[in-house]
Amino acid sequence: MHRMLFLAAGLAALTVAGCSSEPLRRVDALTATPAPLQHSVEQARDALAAAPTCCSSIDQLPFQPLEAGFTGDVLIDTQAPAYNFETGKSFLRAFTLPAGGPSFEIRLYSQAGSSVLAPNAMLLDSRMRPTRLLDGDDFAYVPPTGLKGDSLDARLRIDRSQPDHPGNERYLILYTSDAQMAGQTVLQHPAKAYAKALGNEPPSIPDPVAKHSPVGMIRLVMIPDSAAGSTAKGYVPGYSIGQEMGNELPAAPATTVLPETSAYYRQAIDAALAQKDLERALRLADEATRVGDSGAKGYLLERIQIK
Repeated sequence: MHRMLFLAAGLAALTVAGCSSEPLRRVDALTATPAPLQHSVEQARDALAAAPTCCSSIDQLPFQPLEAGFTGDVLIDTQAPAYNFETGKSFLRAFTLPAGGPSFEIRLYSQAGSSVLAPNAMLLDSRMRPTRLLDGDDFAYVPPTGLKGDSLDARLRIDRSQPDHPGNERYLILYTSDAQMAGQTVLQHPAKAYAKALGNEPPSIPDPVAKHSPVGMIRLVMIPDSAAGSTAKGYVPGYSIGQEMGNELPAAPATTVLPETSAYYRQAIDAALAQKDLERALRLADEATRVGDSGAKGYLLERIQIK
């Protein structure tokens, strides 16, 4: 098994109602692989099936605050809360993101060995409305590089150019899905990686396979956007999937769309049409309408008629 090295500078254990496991471990440098989860994929699946659900709706999840610049490991084990998402029942960890400060990037690395948690990541705005959903298409397998081991990786940027905007993404939920758990990830054999590093022909040997599990360890790294204060443009909300996963909260009052947001969507619609991607153009128009740009669909129709 490959090894990731990291020096634990301290533990940031945050209490989760009904959970005895340590959901967060802060790390500041790479030194060693975390201890493996002490159960098989089959045992983890049985535990998930038997686990009671923690909550009846998304807004009731036990959200834990993440401080700006946090770097650490998120443990999703059989002691984590479980919830019935639309995509299936899953263990999860839920976080409140920093509200102020500069914009920042979140990097997620789901650590792989004999098994791996193939993550989903849901982002919600200040009103607990989902804004973005990352799934298997967004998490890519990355072979070991340097001190980093095999992992499923994703990156996303959190906009804070307008700190008081109600559409700012304030919450992050990490979990998995029935579809993800049914799969597996083929890892690169260490001998092949070694041969490639030396410029040699990789040996013809089978690659190891990591079964997808309901549990795992995800490295979470928050990187401040040092350029946000001088180069940030108008707020552009992320893709919204509406009332996803049973998040039946009262509709928020409509807000006035910013001119920069309207211009962004029109440019994106034009670009999609230029690529003859009508489906994307329709999705953009629908998204723009949801964030308050009532003229987006009319603009799309006009552009289609012109063409």
